[in-house]
Amino acid sequence: MRIAWSRALGYARPDPEVAQIAERAARVFADLGCDVVEIDNVMDADPVDMWTSEFYAGVGVRLKKQLAEQRELLDPAVAEMLKDALAQSSEAYYTQGFRRYELRDKMRILFEQFDLLLTPALPCAAFDVGLNTPPQLPGRNIVDWVYYTYPFNLTGQPAASIPAGYIPASLTRAGLPVGLQMVARSHCEADIFRAAAAFEAVQPWMLHYK
Repeated sequence: MRIAWSRALGYARPDPEVAQIAERAARVFADLGCDVVEIDNVMDADPVDMWTSEFYAGVGVRLKKQLAEQRELLDPAVAEMLKDALAQSSEAYYTQGFRRYELRDKMRILFEQFDLLLTPALPCAAFDVGLNTPPQLPGRNIVDWVYYTYPFNLTGQPAASIPAGYIPASLTRAGLPVGLQMVARSHCEADIFRAAAAFEAVQPWMLHYK
């Protein structure tokens, strides 16, 4: 396989320790005989506006009645996000939709060169219960702090998160696990399963969980 590794996709702000652990996991594929190439700017910019527009359009319409009549049944953080959801104009929504088509085409071209794209699964390890967003990522909200996953919700590509190796090599200094995200070209889920199985064969993390 020819594999791309990207620490930040061109815009993310990962915790350095998390990025280092994920990169170490990505380099394992070179030992497995793959051609691993580091690429920085996978995307021209953070597609968060596209994702937020999509989230608002879908969840906002779906939960319109509950938002208006049964707000107390919703998670407070979700309700806060949705209070302005239905204010989005059709022009704004379709503008982001056309940008989404452009992003899909950009990823299609990228995956003419690569079988898989590897990234950290999340920009940080687990944070304290009761918090809606990581404290080290101020300005992000419950929808957009997951830098690495929402782009591929937009492009519709298959993706998976696997443990970035075996304990203790894949843990942060605080003893927290890190995930490695694997993204394949459209309709090529089998490539993810093959790569994940090969990785687990040499990094058998399940043996370390009791």
